Amino acid sequence: MNSTLTGAVAMYLNQVRAELSDLPPGELADVLEDVSGHLTEVAAEFDSEPTITALHERLGTPRQYADELRTAAGYPPRTTKPPADQNPAKKSLRWGLIAALVGPFFVMIAVFAGGSGVSAFFGFVGFVILFGAAYFGVKALRGNDPRIVLDTPQGQRGERAIRDLIEQIPPNLRKELVTIGQPVWWVLRGAVGGGGFFLLFGAGAVAVVGAIAGAIVSVWVARRTQQDHRWLWYVVPLNVVAAIAVPAFLSAAFLGAYSGVFDRDYNNSGSSNYNPPEQGLTWNGKEVSNLYPFDAQGKQTSVALYTQDGEAITLPLQDCLTENNSNNNNASPGNSNIFPHPVATYPTPPEETGTETEPPAEPVCTDNSKPPFAPPQFPNLTPTPTPTPTPPAASKPVPTPTPSGKPTAGKPGATLTVQPTR
Repeated sequence: MNSTLTGAVAMYLNQVRAELSDLPPGELADVLEDVSGHLTEVAAEFDSEPTITALHERLGTPRQYADELRTAAGYPPRTTKPPADQNPAKKSLRWGLIAALVGPFFVMIAVFAGGSGVSAFFGFVGFVILFGAAYFGVKALRGNDPRIVLDTPQGQRGERAIRDLIEQIPPNLRKELVTIGQPVWWVLRGAVGGGGFFLLFGAGAVAVVGAIAGAIVSVWVARRTQQDHRWLWYVVPLNVVAAIAVPAFLSAAFLGAYSGVFDRDYNNSGSSNYNPPEQGLTWNGKEVSNLYPFDAQGKQTSVALYTQDGEAITLPLQDCLTENNSNNNNASPGNSNIFPHPVATYPTPPEETGTETEPPAEPVCTDNSKPPFAPPQFPNLTPTPTPTPTPPAASKPVPTPTPSGKPTAGKPGATLTVQPTR
């Protein structure tokens, strides 16, 4: 078979080959060699490269052409049905549509989904479908010129729709879009793709480097695609992704919502949607690592804290033993509900205190339970003594008159009584 045939002529020859595939291999090669020469002569009769429709009008369908060859050469009619879907253009176009529609759909879910795990899963599925379908689309060409897909009915309709859309653009603007807009688009899609990839997985520190690298790769791929149209099976689906991601990126950056789209793993401290951590203690949005109780007289004391349900309120220990265990990769630091926790401290180096004392070779760790702030004053919390109630005073005895008129000499402690006179 003549491998120099391209476009609709090569596709027509492949279809004829499929119709004659039941012939012996040697005879099939001879027949196809003659057919290639005939198709080359027919193509030269056209002012430009013929379309598949023009070849059908000139030669008939590939099946009709193959039947005429059978009759002229004396071959028996075909008894078996040719293998289904022998049209490389249709197969290649079908895989290209899957790469350009299904792959970007999953990639967009990864971009706008919440949670890094969900983004990673859908992003992986999307890129596997995108590049996998593009690979099979290129393989389905079987070495033919990629332009053969434009000679299929679907390809012709798509080409016609795109050309009609382009015709709506004024010629001057159309020229500017090609000369200026196209390179700008190459840089934008590469920068957003390279930088956005690292931002999706929380590597914001290298996002700028990724954007620069992505822009360089994007320009290189664009130049490569102009030389080899088979790259379109990969570039077109990526352009679909970029056509959605680039406006979203620019809009988010312009509106100040950058972190809400691409940096979902970090909370904005100025946002009203701040969620405190699920474990530990917080106060006014800040993490609490220790508590320093004081009594009513302002004296530091030690307490054990519990919730209303009797559950101990614990925090990770920070003492020297815990720090040594952590440095030696032993068990994880323990928790305690006895406050204040001892905190591991080390002597201040002389260069910070201004003294001439040489620092020890190995700083000695010391547990310190004193608060890192001045002890508070509680002038209004000193308890006021409660007055003790005074018992009522005892009543004095009232003298009781006696029947005798003489006074009775009383003994010590006796009661004096008076006899009334008759």
